[in-house]
Amino acid sequence: RMPLDHRDPPARRCAICGKPASPRHRPFCSARCAQVDLHRWLAGNYRFATDEPPEEGDGREEDR
Repeated sequence: RMPLDHRDPPARRCAICGKPASPRHRPFCSARCAQVDLHRWLAGNYRFATDEPPEEGDGREEDR
């Protein structure tokens, strides 16, 4: 019995540049885009809003 939707799923795109993702570097297209994403994480560009106050001594510039 064939599933109702037998089409191939859409190709995944690189989360950084939009090119087709490489199986080796998924979800990115290359090691470079993976490194760009890692740098963004380490620089604090990806944050989640919260109602909790910052912990004392967390090293943020904005707290000084």
